[in-house]
Amino acid sequence: MIRTVQIFTPIYRLEPETIEAIFRLEWDGPLSWIFQRDNPADGSTPGGGRVNILHQYQKARERFLLGNDDAMLVVESDIIPPADALVKLANLDADCAYGVYRFRSPQVIINIFERYEGKPRNMGESLSVHPKKLANARRRVRVPCSGAGLGCTLIKRHVLQRIQFRFEGELGAHCDTFFNRDVLQAGYSQMADMSVACGHKTEEGEILWPF
Repeated sequence: MIRTVQIFTPIYRLEPETIEAIFRLEWDGPLSWIFQRDNPADGSTPGGGRVNILHQYQKARERFLLGNDDAMLVVESDIIPPADALVKLANLDADCAYGVYRFRSPQVIINIFERYEGKPRNMGESLSVHPKKLANARRRVRVPCSGAGLGCTLIKRHVLQRIQFRFEGELGAHCDTFFNRDVLQAGYSQMADMSVACGHKTEEGEILWPF
């Protein structure tokens, strides 16, 4: 059971709508907030953006494990969750629970990926690539998934105790890709609540919505 939650926001470009949404989140138990700005790589560092993101998540995991909170809610600094996001994600009772948002890309691609049956080793494709599957997921509301980004994700303590944030090889993916894959391959449950629709603000000021 989740009672105490730490809300973690890694700061790259902290949006006012994100701050407002975070402090509007509903929760009956204790909450703590970590707004972390710790980006050691500058513009001259190859892959500096990816390096900074990894560093932020690694530091957040270290800090979280020093405390006693039951779960960490990640809300990235350009994501705008609804007020009931934390309550709904906790009610999924999954090891990792995901809100829904749209990636910043020309195509409408959401972060909720299909979860294959059985004990899959590989992540599926985004549900937005398959309109019928997406429509079915929206009707069901609570659906298994294989995850993608961590823009609005509730992660239970025992997952963070076992799974680290890391890179693999020279691939161009961010650390959240490998984290979600490690969670999948470790056999942890991953669920999405399709009614937790989050905004995603672009650098130009546009707010993208998943549906």
